[in-house]
Amino acid sequence: TGDVGLNNLKATDYVNVVLQALMRVSPVRNFFLAQKAAHAGNQSLMVQRFGELTRKVWNSRNFKGQVSPHEFMQAVLAASKRRFLVDAQGDPMEFLMWLLHTLHHDLSGKKKGGKSVINRCFQGELEVTTVGGDAAVAPEKMPFYMLALDLPQAPLFQDVMEKNTIPQVPLYQILQKFDGETEYEVLRGGRKKFKVSRLPRYLIVHHKRFTRNNFFVEKNPTIVTFPVKNLQLSDHIPVPNGPDGKPAPSKYNLVANICHDGKPEVGSYRAMVYHRADGNWYETQDLTVTEVLPQQVVLTECYLQIYELQPEVGSAGAAA
Repeated sequence: TGDVGLNNLKATDYVNVVLQALMRVSPVRNFFLAQKAAHAGNQSLMVQRFGELTRKVWNSRNFKGQVSPHEFMQAVLAASKRRFLVDAQGDPMEFLMWLLHTLHHDLSGKKKGGKSVINRCFQGELEVTTVGGDAAVAPEKMPFYMLALDLPQAPLFQDVMEKNTIPQVPLYQILQKFDGETEYEVLRGGRKKFKVSRLPRYLIVHHKRFTRNNFFVEKNPTIVTFPVKNLQLSDHIPVPNGPDGKPAPSKYNLVANICHDGKPEVGSYRAMVYHRADGNWYETQDLTVTEVLPQQVVLTECYLQIYELQPEVGSAGAAA
Protein backbone atom coordinates (compact mmCIF):
# COMPACT_ATOMS: atom_id res chain seq x y z
CA THR A 1 0.00 0.00 0.00
CA GLY A 2 1.00 3.65 -0.35
CA ASP A 3 2.01 3.57 -4.02
CA VAL A 4 -1.31 4.84 -5.37
CA GLY A 5 -2.25 7.56 -7.84
CA LEU A 6 -4.26 10.69 -7.07
CA ASN A 7 -6.94 12.12 -9.37
CA ASN A 8 -6.09 15.46 -10.98
CA LEU A 9 -9.33 17.34 -10.35
CA LYS A 10 -8.50 19.86 -13.10
CA ALA A 11 -5.21 21.62 -12.34
CA THR A 12 -4.30 20.05 -9.00
CA ASP A 13 -1.02 18.35 -9.95
CA TYR A 14 0.70 20.95 -7.70
CA VAL A 15 -1.33 19.59 -4.74
CA ASN A 16 -0.94 15.90 -5.65
CA VAL A 17 2.88 16.03 -5.67
CA VAL A 18 2.91 17.60 -2.19
CA LEU A 19 0.53 14.94 -0.85
CA GLN A 20 2.63 12.15 -2.37
CA ALA A 21 5.78 13.61 -0.79
CA LEU A 22 4.23 14.00 2.68
CA MET A 23 2.98 10.40 2.59
CA ARG A 24 6.70 9.36 2.69
CA VAL A 25 7.24 11.06 6.05
CA SER A 26 6.70 8.12 8.40
CA PRO A 27 5.86 9.99 11.66
CA VAL A 28 3.26 12.17 9.88
CA ARG A 29 1.74 9.16 8.12
CA ASN A 30 1.68 7.10 11.32
CA PHE A 31 0.13 9.93 13.33
CA PHE A 32 -2.78 10.28 10.89
CA LEU A 33 -3.17 6.51 10.41
CA ALA A 34 -3.62 6.16 14.18
CA GLN A 35 -6.35 8.80 14.34
CA LYS A 36 -9.79 7.50 15.24
CA ALA A 37 -12.94 8.72 13.52
CA ALA A 38 -14.49 9.06 16.97
CA HIS A 39 -12.20 12.01 17.72
CA ALA A 40 -13.00 13.82 14.47
CA GLY A 41 -15.40 16.25 16.11
CA ASN A 42 -12.55 17.81 18.11
CA GLN A 43 -10.44 18.50 15.02
CA SER A 44 -10.41 21.15 12.33
CA LEU A 45 -11.82 20.19 8.95
CA MET A 46 -8.31 20.36 7.41
CA VAL A 47 -6.95 17.89 9.97
CA GLN A 48 -9.95 15.58 9.44
CA ARG A 49 -9.65 15.64 5.63
CA PHE A 50 -5.87 15.17 5.59
CA GLY A 51 -6.28 12.22 7.97
CA GLU A 52 -9.01 10.66 5.82
CA LEU A 53 -6.85 11.01 2.70
CA THR A 54 -3.82 9.48 4.44
CA ARG A 55 -5.89 6.48 5.53
CA LYS A 56 -7.24 6.00 1.99
CA VAL A 57 -3.74 6.13 0.44
CA TRP A 58 -2.40 3.57 2.95
CA ASN A 59 -5.50 1.33 2.96
CA SER A 60 -4.36 -2.23 2.17
CA ARG A 61 -7.86 -2.98 0.83
CA ASN A 62 -7.69 -0.21 -1.78
CA PHE A 63 -7.55 -2.36 -4.90
CA LYS A 64 -8.26 0.49 -7.33
CA GLY A 65 -4.74 1.88 -6.93
CA GLN A 66 -6.11 5.44 -6.95
CA VAL A 67 -7.62 7.95 -4.54
CA SER A 68 -9.54 11.16 -5.16
CA PRO A 69 -8.49 14.20 -3.09
CA HIS A 70 -11.87 15.89 -3.79
CA GLU A 71 -13.02 16.30 -0.15
CA PHE A 72 -9.50 17.37 0.89
CA MET A 73 -9.47 20.08 -1.81
CA GLN A 74 -12.88 21.36 -0.68
CA ALA A 75 -11.39 21.87 2.81
CA VAL A 76 -8.31 23.56 1.28
CA LEU A 77 -10.49 25.97 -0.71
CA ALA A 78 -12.32 27.02 2.45
CA ALA A 79 -9.32 27.15 4.83
CA SER A 80 -7.09 29.04 2.37
CA LYS A 81 -9.91 31.45 1.43
CA ARG A 82 -9.57 30.26 -2.18
CA ARG A 83 -5.83 30.97 -2.36
CA PHE A 84 -5.32 27.41 -3.67
CA LEU A 85 -7.73 26.46 -6.42
CA VAL A 86 -8.82 23.33 -8.27
CA ASP A 87 -8.90 24.91 -11.72
CA ALA A 88 -5.73 27.05 -11.63
CA GLN A 89 -2.27 25.63 -11.13
CA GLY A 90 -0.47 26.80 -8.01
CA ASP A 91 3.05 26.57 -6.64
CA PRO A 92 3.82 23.31 -4.72
CA MET A 93 6.30 25.17 -2.49
CA GLU A 94 3.70 27.75 -1.42
CA PHE A 95 1.06 25.03 -0.96
CA LEU A 96 3.41 22.82 1.11
CA MET A 97 4.37 25.70 3.43
CA TRP A 98 0.73 26.74 3.85
CA LEU A 99 -0.35 23.13 4.53
CA LEU A 100 2.37 22.52 7.15
CA HIS A 101 1.64 25.78 8.97
CA THR A 102 -2.14 25.12 8.86
CA LEU A 103 -1.87 21.55 10.14
CA HIS A 104 0.58 22.58 12.87
CA HIS A 105 -1.65 25.50 13.92
CA ASP A 106 -4.72 23.27 14.13
CA LEU A 107 -2.96 20.32 15.84
CA SER A 108 -1.12 22.39 18.45
CA GLY A 109 -4.30 24.01 19.77
CA LYS A 110 -3.45 27.30 18.03
CA LYS A 111 -0.98 28.16 20.82
CA LYS A 112 2.17 30.09 20.02
CA GLY A 113 5.12 27.82 20.70
CA GLY A 114 2.87 24.73 20.70
CA LYS A 115 4.11 21.32 19.60
CA SER A 116 2.72 19.02 16.94
CA VAL A 117 3.90 16.13 14.77
CA ILE A 118 4.52 18.74 12.05
CA ASN A 119 7.09 20.89 13.83
CA ARG A 120 8.66 17.84 15.50
CA CYS A 121 9.37 16.47 12.01
CA PHE A 122 10.20 19.53 9.93
CA GLN A 123 11.27 22.44 12.10
CA GLY A 124 14.94 23.37 12.21
CA GLU A 125 16.61 26.59 13.30
CA LEU A 126 18.87 29.11 11.60
CA GLU A 127 21.35 31.49 13.16
CA VAL A 128 21.16 34.72 11.15
CA THR A 129 23.85 37.39 11.51
CA THR A 130 23.30 40.88 10.10
CA VAL A 131 26.50 42.27 8.59
CA GLY A 132 27.53 45.95 8.56
CA GLY A 133 26.01 48.87 10.42
CA ASP A 134 27.68 50.73 13.27
CA ALA A 135 26.56 48.66 16.25
CA ALA A 136 27.37 44.98 16.62
CA VAL A 137 24.15 43.00 16.28
CA ALA A 138 23.79 39.66 18.07
CA PRO A 139 22.84 36.74 15.80
CA GLU A 140 19.12 35.99 15.65
CA LYS A 141 17.69 32.47 15.99
CA MET A 142 14.97 31.82 13.42
CA PRO A 143 12.91 28.62 13.08
CA PHE A 144 12.47 27.23 9.56
CA TYR A 145 10.47 24.52 7.80
CA MET A 146 12.40 24.76 4.55
CA LEU A 147 15.85 25.76 3.27
CA ALA A 148 15.63 27.86 0.08
CA LEU A 149 18.62 27.40 -2.23
CA ASP A 150 19.53 29.89 -4.97
CA LEU A 151 20.42 28.48 -8.38
CA PRO A 152 23.25 30.12 -10.31
CA GLN A 153 22.13 32.36 -13.16
CA ALA A 154 21.72 30.38 -16.37
CA PRO A 155 23.94 31.86 -19.12
CA LEU A 156 22.08 34.34 -21.32
CA PHE A 157 24.23 33.85 -24.40
CA GLN A 158 25.89 30.71 -25.70
CA ASP A 159 27.92 30.10 -28.80
CA VAL A 160 26.51 28.06 -31.68
CA MET A 161 28.23 24.86 -30.57
CA GLU A 162 26.77 25.03 -27.05
CA LYS A 163 23.22 26.11 -27.78
CA ASN A 164 21.77 23.00 -26.12
CA THR A 165 24.01 23.01 -23.06
CA ILE A 166 22.11 23.01 -19.77
CA PRO A 167 24.22 24.20 -16.83
CA GLN A 168 24.76 21.86 -13.88
CA VAL A 169 25.60 22.62 -10.27
CA PRO A 170 26.25 20.19 -7.39
CA LEU A 171 23.97 20.48 -4.37
CA TYR A 172 26.91 21.03 -1.99
CA GLN A 173 27.87 24.17 -3.93
CA ILE A 174 24.50 25.90 -3.45
CA LEU A 175 24.40 24.75 0.19
CA GLN A 176 27.28 27.19 0.83
CA LYS A 177 24.59 29.80 1.48
CA PHE A 178 24.42 28.24 4.97
CA ASP A 179 28.16 28.09 5.72
CA GLY A 180 27.95 30.97 8.22
CA GLU A 181 30.57 32.92 6.24
CA THR A 182 29.06 33.84 2.87
CA GLU A 183 27.22 37.17 2.92
CA TYR A 184 23.87 37.49 1.14
CA GLU A 185 22.01 40.61 0.18
CA VAL A 186 18.46 40.32 1.54
CA LEU A 187 15.67 42.47 0.12
CA ARG A 188 14.96 45.27 2.65
CA GLY A 189 17.20 43.48 5.14
CA GLY A 190 20.80 44.41 4.30
CA ARG A 191 23.56 41.78 4.20
CA LYS A 192 23.18 38.60 6.23
CA LYS A 193 25.03 35.37 6.99
CA PHE A 194 23.20 32.11 7.64
CA LYS A 195 24.14 29.02 9.64
CA VAL A 196 22.02 26.01 10.63
CA SER A 197 21.82 25.89 14.45
CA ARG A 198 19.37 22.96 14.70
CA LEU A 199 18.83 20.25 12.09
CA PRO A 200 15.31 18.92 11.50
CA ARG A 201 14.51 15.21 11.32
CA TYR A 202 13.11 15.83 7.83
CA LEU A 203 14.87 18.50 5.77
CA ILE A 204 12.80 20.23 3.08
CA VAL A 205 14.91 21.83 0.34
CA HIS A 206 13.47 24.34 -2.14
CA HIS A 207 15.43 25.01 -5.33
CA LYS A 208 14.46 28.54 -6.36
CA ARG A 209 13.80 27.75 -10.00
CA PHE A 210 11.23 30.44 -10.79
CA THR A 211 11.67 34.21 -10.90
CA ARG A 212 8.48 36.26 -11.02
CA ASN A 213 8.10 39.88 -12.08
CA ASN A 214 5.16 42.02 -13.15
CA PHE A 215 5.10 40.65 -16.68
CA PHE A 216 6.08 36.98 -16.72
CA VAL A 217 7.58 34.03 -14.87
CA GLU A 218 11.07 32.92 -15.82
CA LYS A 219 12.38 29.39 -15.19
CA ASN A 220 15.99 28.54 -14.47
CA PRO A 221 16.78 25.20 -16.22
CA THR A 222 19.96 24.47 -14.22
CA ILE A 223 20.26 20.81 -13.27
CA VAL A 224 21.19 20.27 -9.61
CA THR A 225 23.22 17.10 -9.02
CA PHE A 226 22.49 15.52 -5.65
CA PRO A 227 22.93 12.21 -3.82
CA VAL A 228 19.87 10.02 -3.31
CA LYS A 229 21.55 8.44 -0.28
CA ASN A 230 24.09 9.59 2.29
CA LEU A 231 24.00 13.37 1.94
CA GLN A 232 26.49 14.16 4.73
CA LEU A 233 25.74 17.81 5.53
CA SER A 234 28.73 18.15 7.86
CA ASP A 235 31.04 17.63 4.86
CA HIS A 236 29.71 20.84 3.29
CA ILE A 237 28.44 23.22 5.97
CA PRO A 238 28.94 23.64 9.73
CA VAL A 239 26.44 21.58 11.72
CA PRO A 240 25.45 22.12 15.37
CA ASN A 241 26.91 20.01 18.16
CA GLY A 242 24.87 17.41 19.97
CA PRO A 243 24.51 17.17 23.77
CA ASP A 244 27.86 15.30 23.92
CA GLY A 245 29.68 18.24 22.33
CA LYS A 246 30.32 16.32 19.09
CA PRO A 247 28.76 17.31 15.74
CA ALA A 248 25.12 16.19 15.64
CA PRO A 249 24.16 13.42 13.16
CA SER A 250 23.77 15.04 9.75
CA LYS A 251 23.51 12.23 7.20
CA TYR A 252 20.30 12.42 5.15
CA ASN A 253 18.62 10.14 2.59
CA LEU A 254 16.19 11.46 -0.01
CA VAL A 255 12.58 10.26 0.38
CA ALA A 256 10.74 12.57 -2.06
CA ASN A 257 11.74 14.64 -5.09
CA ILE A 258 9.25 17.02 -6.75
CA CYS A 259 10.23 18.28 -10.19
CA HIS A 260 8.80 20.58 -12.83
CA ASP A 261 8.62 19.79 -16.56
CA GLY A 262 8.03 22.27 -19.36
CA LYS A 263 7.55 26.02 -19.51
CA PRO A 264 6.74 27.94 -16.31
CA GLU A 265 3.13 28.85 -17.15
CA VAL A 266 2.04 25.62 -18.85
CA GLY A 267 4.34 22.95 -17.40
CA SER A 268 3.42 20.19 -14.98
CA TYR A 269 4.70 18.70 -11.74
CA ARG A 270 5.53 15.11 -10.86
CA ALA A 271 6.90 13.50 -7.72
CA MET A 272 9.40 10.70 -7.29
CA VAL A 273 8.96 8.99 -3.94
CA TYR A 274 10.82 6.28 -2.03
CA HIS A 275 8.65 3.35 -0.94
CA ARG A 276 10.29 1.92 2.16
CA ALA A 277 8.26 -1.32 2.13
CA ASP A 278 9.92 -2.62 -1.05
CA GLY A 279 12.97 -0.33 -1.26
CA ASN A 280 11.94 1.01 -4.67
CA TRP A 281 11.44 4.49 -6.14
CA TYR A 282 8.18 5.39 -7.87
CA GLU A 283 7.36 8.26 -10.18
CA THR A 284 3.86 9.60 -9.53
CA GLN A 285 2.07 11.93 -11.89
CA ASP A 286 -1.56 12.17 -10.87
CA LEU A 287 -3.09 8.71 -11.56
CA THR A 288 0.07 7.25 -13.11
CA VAL A 289 2.51 5.44 -10.80
CA THR A 290 5.63 3.90 -12.37
CA GLU A 291 8.65 2.23 -10.79
CA VAL A 292 11.90 4.05 -11.61
CA LEU A 293 15.58 3.51 -10.89
CA PRO A 294 17.36 5.76 -8.36
CA GLN A 295 19.58 6.96 -11.25
CA GLN A 296 16.47 8.38 -12.95
CA VAL A 297 15.54 10.41 -9.86
CA VAL A 298 18.63 12.62 -10.23
CA LEU A 299 18.01 13.42 -13.91
CA THR A 300 15.23 15.89 -13.15
CA GLU A 301 14.70 19.64 -12.77
CA CYS A 302 14.18 19.22 -9.03
CA TYR A 303 12.09 21.87 -7.32
CA LEU A 304 11.28 20.53 -3.84
CA GLN A 305 12.96 17.71 -1.95
CA ILE A 306 12.44 15.99 1.40
CA TYR A 307 15.46 14.36 3.04
CA GLU A 308 15.23 12.08 6.10
CA LEU A 309 17.89 12.21 8.82
CA GLN A 310 19.59 8.86 9.34
CA PRO A 311 20.18 7.74 12.93
CA GLU A 312 23.79 6.97 13.76
CA VAL A 313 24.65 3.27 13.88
CA GLY A 314 24.46 2.16 17.49
CA SER A 315 22.03 4.93 18.52
CA ALA A 316 18.65 4.13 20.05
CA GLY A 317 16.76 5.13 16.87
CA ALA A 318 18.96 3.15 14.49
CA ALA A 319 16.82 0.04 14.72
CA ALA A 320 13.48 1.88 14.57
